[in-house]
Amino acid sequence: MERRRVRPWGPIVAVISALVFAAPTLLLPADSPVGPKLLFIAIGSVLLVAAIALTRLEPPTRASHGTVPTDDVKP
Repeated sequence: MERRRVRPWGPIVAVISALVFAAPTLLLPADSPVGPKLLFIAIGSVLLVAAIALTRLEPPTRASHGTVPTDDVKP
C-alpha cells in the first residue's frame, strides 16, 4: 500500500506571502504612491493568515522510532 504524499501548504503559502510583502520594495520606485503598496500589504497579510491556518491544520508527523521515550525522573 502506497502512502499518500502530503504537501506542506502552510510553508508554501508563507513563502508566497513573503514574496508579496517584498514586491513593492523590489518592483515599485521609492517615490510611488502609497495605494499600491497598501494593496500589497493587505494581500500579504491575508496570505500570511492563511499560511498560519494551513500550518495548524496539517496532520502531525509520525515519530520514526515508534514511541516517545520517557524519563525516569519523577517529581
